[in-house]
Amino acid sequence: MISYFPAILAAGAAYGGVRAGLNGARQSIVQIEKIVTRLDEKVDDHGERLVAVEIEQRILKEKRNGRE
Repeated sequence: MISYFPAILAAGAAYGGVRAGLNGARQSIVQIEKIVTRLDEKVDDHGERLVAVEIEQRILKEKRNGRE
């Protein structure tokens, strides 16, 4: 019976380590999700700006072609 005690302690320590590791992983995943969300918003903003520039460019080309 006494020989099982160290095994039980080792199992408990391993469980605690795994649990702590999973909590750390959860926190990392939450941080990664926040970063990805911010990057996605920036990409959307840049995409909207590009569309606006393309539209303005098309308008200017049409005006230029109308004068020639």
